[in-house]
Amino acid sequence: MGVADFSLLDSLDSGAVVLDSGYAVRYWNDWMAHAALIAPQDMLGRTLWDALPKGTTHRLRDVVEDCFAHGIPGRLTASIHGSIFPLLLSNGRSLRHDVVVRRLAQGPEPLCLIQVHDITARWEAQEALHRNELRIRAQLTEIEAIYRTAPIGLGLFDRDMRFLRINEALANMNGVPVDEHLGRCAWDILPALRPVAEPMFMKVFETGEPLLGVEIRGATPRAPTVERIWTEDLYPLKGADGAVVAVGVIAREVTEQRRLEDRERLLASELHHRVKNLFVMVRALAGQTARGAGTVPDFLRIFEGRLSALAAAQEMLVLAGETGVVSLRQALHTALAPFLGDGDRVILDIPDADLPSKLAADLAVALHELATNATKYGALAEQAGQIALTARVDGLGGVPELTLEWSETGGPAVRRPDCNGFGTRLLASIVEGHNGRMEMDWLPAGVVCTIRFPLDRAPVPE
Repeated sequence: MGVADFSLLDSLDSGAVVLDSGYAVRYWNDWMAHAALIAPQDMLGRTLWDALPKGTTHRLRDVVEDCFAHGIPGRLTASIHGSIFPLLLSNGRSLRHDVVVRRLAQGPEPLCLIQVHDITARWEAQEALHRNELRIRAQLTEIEAIYRTAPIGLGLFDRDMRFLRINEALANMNGVPVDEHLGRCAWDILPALRPVAEPMFMKVFETGEPLLGVEIRGATPRAPTVERIWTEDLYPLKGADGAVVAVGVIAREVTEQRRLEDRERLLASELHHRVKNLFVMVRALAGQTARGAGTVPDFLRIFEGRLSALAAAQEMLVLAGETGVVSLRQALHTALAPFLGDGDRVILDIPDADLPSKLAADLAVALHELATNATKYGALAEQAGQIALTARVDGLGGVPELTLEWSETGGPAVRRPDCNGFGTRLLASIVEGHNGRMEMDWLPAGVVCTIRFPLDRAPVPE
């Protein structure tokens, strides 16, 4: 290539610099002039090392000297050596470039051609790709952490129902460590769930459609004898061809939630039943009081007393709570509280035992009615009259039995009434409703009422 032929280098889409053996610039093409902002006339005849910054050209000088001395081509890359020439893009940013050095055979005097290739676009693409890879890796790490530590159960199964993935939450639900799941068939670990769960998984594999919100019940190795409840979402994982290659599961244990919901429904039903019965009882009390009261003040006094007894009985039901039992002493003291403040006219001999709360509440109402009758017609109608109420719980012979004995003395002469009053009928109804037995003896000294109830839940007193 003659000197005049160097002009062909201006047609290149890259930089070209020709040096002689003294390292003087013989040609500086237009690309270099534009990128370095140095006109050719400012470079021709000058040594390259004088024209360019020393901090960037020392690496290039070593390669050029090697090329002249041994004819060995060299290469400097931006990724390793950084910028060699102070080159700029049109927007003022640094131009990333690689440099290739080779010797030219040009007559008796050797020449060296330095080619400068713009790799900015490639470098920016690689940088963008690297940043994207870092972002994806960070996202995958985040997803992995979420998958591993999520408070809901997550798993992935192949067509043979082998565990491909499982997180800690699902492993804990199953009662088996994560590592002991992987690669194993689900039914080897959870055989009790197979009859209900396997058809669901197969349906997702066959249809490619998810199943959402399905409920599964069964036992796991974590608690083999306890039925647990889960709501699960089953979703397909499809390959590039659209075929289902795996099925994932999202499992939420709702055992306690379902128990609370069942308990809430039971309480609502019980409340409805109690309120309904309460209104029936109030209506009956009002009707009976109206028939027996001679005046409005009498009605109010008697009715208020009966309502107070009923309210106290209902309070016992509330205080019983989930245990469903009430102290026998508490129940009888509550029923007879208005009559216990007059010396020793009402004597109680009550053991320390428990009653079912419903029986306790009913007894409170009935015994209050007996005491009210005793105030009007019986032992408490006379100054010397007394009532003795004794109770015992017998535990022999199978089912424990509560025996109550109400005995009046010192009151007016007693005779059997022609018809039973409201209190007697109420007591008889309660006894019958609790499968009990009642005996009423109208003795000359006073009424004696003996009641017996079977107590499936009551312990024998100490």
